[in-house]
Amino acid sequence: MVRDRKTQDELIERELIERSRDSAAPREQRRARRRSFVFAHTASTNADIARDIVVRVDEDFERIFGSE
Repeated sequence: MVRDRKTQDELIERELIERSRDSAAPREQRRARRRSFVFAHTASTNADIARDIVVRVDEDFERIFGSE
């Protein structure tokens, strides 16, 4: 039973991943998600990182690499 449940969970997970790839979020929403992700993961390892630094880095990223 556990094996069947794991397989079913994997199929659901794959389907959710595929759906998320198909739906493109607006540019500002992607930027907000990226900032939040970076801040959360960076702050957990380096408490000196402030949100304003993450925002500045994100702006630099957009300037250098563009929105896509």
